[in-house]
Amino acid sequence: AICVSTLKQLCERYGITYLEQEESYTSQASCLDLDDIPVYQPDAPYTGTFSGKRIRRGLYRFANGRTANADINGAANILRKSKQNFDFEGLCKGLLDSPLRIRLS
Repeated sequence: AICVSTLKQLCERYGITYLEQEESYTSQASCLDLDDIPVYQPDAPYTGTFSGKRIRRGLYRFANGRTANADINGAANILRKSKQNFDFEGLCKGLLDSPLRIRLS
């Protein structure tokens, strides 16, 4: 609570808008497949499925078989969930157009 209070004060001091964002299911949903991202409800947990999945720590596999950093997927979903005025299609295009890195050793 002290950290949040301090952050709010710093944002106010420097003219930054402070917003709190609910983040449930953002690391499980696929940002490229535009999965619906439900809000967590303790009395009625989400029982649906997502199109992709985390295959190991730090790596997320999308429905088309491509992989990306899991933190990037989660961050993109937080942006989607925030419903701010953000060009999400541009972000997805950048993810899709990025070349794959192949190690030849």
